[in-house]
Amino acid sequence: MQLHDILIKACSDENPNVRKAAAIALGDIEAGTAKNALVKLLKDPQPAVMEAAIYSLGKIKAVDAVEHLIKMLGVDGDPRKGILQGVSLKGEEDGASAAPANPLAGGGKDKKKELNWKVRKAAALVLCKIQPDIAVHPLMQALDIDNENVKIASITGLGNMEAEEAAPKLMELLKSESWEVRKAVATALGKINHLPAVPELLELMKDTRFAVRIEAVIALNHIKSEDSIEPLMHLMKDDSNPDVRRTIVIALGNMKNEKAVPALVAACKDETWQVRKAAITALGNLKFPSVLPPVMEAMGDESDEVRVAASAVYPRLSASLSSKTAD
Repeated sequence: MQLHDILIKACSDENPNVRKAAAIALGDIEAGTAKNALVKLLKDPQPAVMEAAIYSLGKIKAVDAVEHLIKMLGVDGDPRKGILQGVSLKGEEDGASAAPANPLAGGGKDKKKELNWKVRKAAALVLCKIQPDIAVHPLMQALDIDNENVKIASITGLGNMEAEEAAPKLMELLKSESWEVRKAVATALGKINHLPAVPELLELMKDTRFAVRIEAVIALNHIKSEDSIEPLMHLMKDDSNPDVRRTIVIALGNMKNEKAVPALVAACKDETWQVRKAAITALGNLKFPSVLPPVMEAMGDESDEVRVAASAVYPRLSASLSSKTAD
């Protein structure tokens, strides 16, 4: 029996963890013959299994599963509305279906959503990838409309859809005269996780609007390219806005690269306590022996907030490093 046959059979296993793992594996090996088995899992009683099946249908580009996925959006009429709502879902069911303003939303009253929000979001995202003409292409066309509100709404929608094919057109808008458009584009490129955008996002750190610079850093944080670490270290030292510096500190901590340690240690001496607190938390994420001394020193900081942060970080960091040494 071949591997894909074993995995298809496992999709019927009584254990939901096995069904979920099988669904994920079928997507990883791009088993086109598994389409029917994966479609059956769209009615699985376990949301996690349904979600895994949806993403795998996307990986095998199962275009003929589109109708099944549209039904999972939970709306009648124009599926574009369901997609725009679905890609924006976060958190629990209550209030999760609210979508940002967009130029494509249709009218009518939604039915009560019954599916788990993660399942609906997965269905919306996969639809964007295997049937982009439903919503992605119309939003890309809307980028050419000479109306700033429509343009920003379209950019936001494309970012939420993680529409990789829209990235080149979005990058052109980084030169927009509108700082709000530049800000929205930076956010979208981060959500799309578009690696080629890193140089342009770093260039955006020269923007005169601090809100744009912050969104550029957040985008770089999502992309997590090692090429952005050293430039961000220099920018953190030079930027005059404490909110920008704090955001850079958080991003460097999330990248978990030892290269960032010197810059984060320096940030522990920043004039703004919010930056110093973020630096302590970031150092705790890195878990290298060289971060222990500045964290210990921060327990004597003049700010209560910084001292509390250091006192929380140090025991966890010490225990983690001790465990590594013991291994």
